[in-house]
Amino acid sequence: MNQPVSPAPRLSLLLAVTMLLQVIGTANTLAIPVLTPTIPGATSLGIGWYMTLLYLGAMFGAVWAGNLIQRHGAMRASQAALVLQLAGVGLALGGNEWQRLVGAVLVGLGYGPLTPASSQVLSRFTPPGHVGLVFSIKQTGVPMAGLLAGLFLVPLASAAGWRAAIGLMLVVSVLGMVSAEWLRRRSGPRATTRDGRETREPWYAQLWQITRIPELRAAAALSFCFSFVQLSLSGYLLLYLHEEVGFGLVEAGLVFGAAQGAGVAGRLLWGRLGDVTGAPSTVLLIIALIMAGASILVGLATPSWPVAAIVLLSLVFGGTAIGWNGLFLAEVARLSPPGSVASFTGAILFYTYTGVVVGPTLFAQLSEPLGSLGASFIALALVPLAAAGILWRQRANRNAASRD
Repeated sequence: MNQPVSPAPRLSLLLAVTMLLQVIGTANTLAIPVLTPTIPGATSLGIGWYMTLLYLGAMFGAVWAGNLIQRHGAMRASQAALVLQLAGVGLALGGNEWQRLVGAVLVGLGYGPLTPASSQVLSRFTPPGHVGLVFSIKQTGVPMAGLLAGLFLVPLASAAGWRAAIGLMLVVSVLGMVSAEWLRRRSGPRATTRDGRETREPWYAQLWQITRIPELRAAAALSFCFSFVQLSLSGYLLLYLHEEVGFGLVEAGLVFGAAQGAGVAGRLLWGRLGDVTGAPSTVLLIIALIMAGASILVGLATPSWPVAAIVLLSLVFGGTAIGWNGLFLAEVARLSPPGSVASFTGAILFYTYTGVVVGPTLFAQLSEPLGSLGASFIALALVPLAAAGILWRQRANRNAASRD
């Protein structure tokens, strides 16, 4: 006897839960770095290693996500991801540097599956004309997590100690697991699994499959370039404004925060524009070109420039370098073979996180031979220009194919 099929859950419900999981997962990745000043023995060098190991873990967690989601469903995979993050954040309670570094790998492994899982769910129930905006709204959970971490974790650590702040993240992670279970039970398998089919491909198979699909191969290169720029901006804009452009530390922090906020607005703007125009790849090309121009102009800034101009350029830079993610993930979901959104999103994120790991390191190393962070920002423009070249070539190939 056939089981009754559960009705499709409301899109607003799916979006709320997947966004909540994104916020919690991202906050777990930020907890230790944000709390570093309050943790005895924690150093900036240690946090550098912590973030490197975390994103190395995320690279492999994202690729592993495909089989996990396919076999157990997106919500079960999200719960498993939060369990790994619970273990990783919990290791920090021991207060030992080596425990924190092992914990970083676990937190990263748990972070990797969250975006593929949400992409699998949202791609199945989002109307075609709203995919870009819906994915972009969900991706605002990333900068929102940073905002909430600053608002709640730091004051709690100051008042009750850093272990109390870590304890809060453990409680919040459990609540995220409960919300995922609630959605799983409410929506049934249609919202969480891949059409009932299961394959036994190795976890790394999609990494090679991407190289055989030209549009996904280009998307992997694109995500590497964009994440390279995003993390370079996030890692060095504040320092550059303070040390080379003459902003006070507080003023530089305010401009940096505004650039992050512009990234949130950019995610919504670009996602909606991709839906309205029906040409997401063209919108991504525009983002790449504006990103390159903003990087050059920010790098050329001097203390003699009007403050308003520097702030405006920082907002434009943040709106593009931080605002591309939602539209990009929606495009990856569209390009992925039917039923394989999670697997191919995870494989693409492997390359995205590679850019996260490599970008800030190369940016910092460039500043020494070039003589300044400003020169590094000017040189950084080559990266989004390379992305624009990839998108332009794709556009030319599509036009040529349509003429044949």
